[in-house]
Amino acid sequence: MVYDYEYFKKEIYSLTTIDLNAYKEKQMKRRIDTLIAKHKIVGYDKYVQALKTDKVLFEEFVGYITINVSEFYRNPEQWKYLEETVIPELIQRFGKNLKVWSAACSTGDEPYSLVMALSRHIPLQQIRIYATDLDKQVIAKAKTGLYGEKSIEGVPEDLKKKYFTKIGPSYKIA
Repeated sequence: MVYDYEYFKKEIYSLTTIDLNAYKEKQMKRRIDTLIAKHKIVGYDKYVQALKTDKVLFEEFVGYITINVSEFYRNPEQWKYLEETVIPELIQRFGKNLKVWSAACSTGDEPYSLVMALSRHIPLQQIRIYATDLDKQVIAKAKTGLYGEKSIEGVPEDLKKKYFTKIGPSYKIA
């Protein structure tokens, strides 16, 4: 039986729930082929088997194909709408004990931004955010809470002063 890219996509979905059909096929195949060649593995079927048995290889694969683009308060007009309209409506409907899930949170910029936005309406100790990502390396970075100046460019000044401390070239979130 010839194992092709269609087989690979189905196997990857069953392993990770990442739907490779959502990506541009030529670009994704090129990326995956590069990764397979790096490990001197021949064929998608052998690579799938290696991913099933080698945790380090699996983590590398997930980190390689997921796109971890993130920054605080990215798309400021959406954050303004969230703060001025959505959060007040949620509080009116459900009260101040909201629980929020931030899926695909990457390095934590979005869930931390959400905490800051919510803190304008809810006491900090009442805010509950569940932040997840498939890439364990970016979760580890999120837990350290250190960010470059570029990442926090969009944070409103009052929140920057309240929640960040400059440490060398980086900023540490409180």
